[in-house]
Amino acid sequence: MEKTELLQLVKDYIETWSTTNPEDRKLLIDKLYSSTAKFYADEPGDNAVEYNGLNEIFKNITQVNERLVVSNGLITESTGYSKNHDALKVTWEMKMSSGEIVMKGMNLLHLDKLGKISQDYIFIG
Repeated sequence: MEKTELLQLVKDYIETWSTTNPEDRKLLIDKLYSSTAKFYADEPGDNAVEYNGLNEIFKNITQVNERLVVSNGLITESTGYSKNHDALKVTWEMKMSSGEIVMKGMNLLHLDKLGKISQDYIFIG
């Protein structure tokens, strides 16, 4: 994957979590994730979860978006990325409109042979 393609993937990935338009989110998920993708979260204080397939991933990202972006006005920005073979690490932070950082994290993405996300692991903190 060329650097410009990688930059676009990271931009689209962050936008998937940021957009308040469900149709745009669905299109981005279909573009970025394989049809059999899995999403894993094990956040402090919450139960570990696994979401399978595009529909479950869409529902999860939508509920996170509604809780953090729509209800609280948080803005997600990428703070960097690095790629190692078929693994991509995307670091990010969520900010208030004032610029105050309220959450930091990273996602470790496993990319399939077509460059689509087959596994997505989120780490908060």
